[in-house]
Amino acid sequence: MATVNGDTRINDYGRIWIHRPFQITPTLATPTSPIISGCPLPKSTPRPASGDRLHHQFSQSSTPEEFLEDVHLSKSEFYESQFLSRVAKEDRKRIERRTIQSSRLGLGEVNVTIYFPSVYDGSDTLAKLDGICLHVHGGGWLWGDSYHQVAHRCLEMAQSTNAAVVSVEYSTFCRVNSNVDEKYGANLFDPVNDVLIAMDWIESSGTKELNTHHSFVGSGESSGAHLLMLAMLRRRDMENIVLHRPVPLLPINSCPTAQSTTASWSKWKCLNLVYGVFDISGSPSIHADGGASSPLCGDDLLLLYDLYYSRVLKSTQAKKNGDVTQQMNMDRRHPLLSPLYANLSYFPPSLLSVGTADPLLDDSLFMASKYCSYGNRVELAVYEGGEHGIGHFGLQEDEEMGILARRHTLAFLKEYLQSDK
Repeated sequence: MATVNGDTRINDYGRIWIHRPFQITPTLATPTSPIISGCPLPKSTPRPASGDRLHHQFSQSSTPEEFLEDVHLSKSEFYESQFLSRVAKEDRKRIERRTIQSSRLGLGEVNVTIYFPSVYDGSDTLAKLDGICLHVHGGGWLWGDSYHQVAHRCLEMAQSTNAAVVSVEYSTFCRVNSNVDEKYGANLFDPVNDVLIAMDWIESSGTKELNTHHSFVGSGESSGAHLLMLAMLRRRDMENIVLHRPVPLLPINSCPTAQSTTASWSKWKCLNLVYGVFDISGSPSIHADGGASSPLCGDDLLLLYDLYYSRVLKSTQAKKNGDVTQQMNMDRRHPLLSPLYANLSYFPPSLLSVGTADPLLDDSLFMASKYCSYGNRVELAVYEGGEHGIGHFGLQEDEEMGILARRHTLAFLKEYLQSDK
């Protein structure tokens, strides 16, 4: 990889900024100047005609719900084709699809897809895997799945980290999990609960059933990062922990220890949050983008935020008499909806990755500051010219910068999975 000093550009090289650790208030002991490196700028996705944008097509549809179903089915067909072309038949033996249960918390059941390294055959005679990675796929809460969409990437993750990867088949706008206990809202849209079910199973049963060490990490892309953060908040709040206020003047990892934290919560070693959604009211870069970016633009994301919020309101029976629009404007920044506004006390170390051409840029920049302000260790990686999806899908998935971005996340997960060995 070529090195770029300061802001000097070398030919057509794009810069990569790695802030490790990211800090709001620099100290002499811990410098905050980012490591700046570079590689060829990734190709840009051609901008579609305005009439082909998701938000425009939705606004012009006379049957919006049918339109969403059509989008969901179209994406599913694409992912099935992608699976057949990118996942070898031999590698499919490393994939297991099953239904898991929240036995300890009693939240219900959820379908998952589990991916194993090539050395794994389920035998107790083999050495234990290094841990379990909880994976939450992206797709704007509208499309995507834990199998066809992400199999090639989850297999790579399992192989690189020597861990079992448990990817959650959470509820989407068009497909709701019907296996949830009625007292927790059966047949209602609550994808956060679906992720929480998987977390509970991993903690209570996963290590024994999958023959792994008690070391857990979480990884989510885009809307998956959003759901992962909200599930982590719910999980943490089940502990008898007294939360603290932001303490940005303290060095990293110097906050008071949560004395009452259970062993299960402490086993969550790190989070990998890739171009995540952290503010469904729309961060400044979302609103400024409008219809400019590809493959998703700011206006597309704002539509998906509207759809997510309206379904959450309906599922929780939050809509009451009055002006629903006004209620939405007031409530979108509630911590149960937008993790950027939550108390982030005692969260595990996190890697935030985003590209400069992603309308979600500000979400990651702001979350890095918020995460750090609670004394948590956070690393921020910013990729010049990186679009939404860099390293994981689309034109920039396997560009040189995309490969570097993906490898960086895998190395981060592996480092923390093996931290107790």
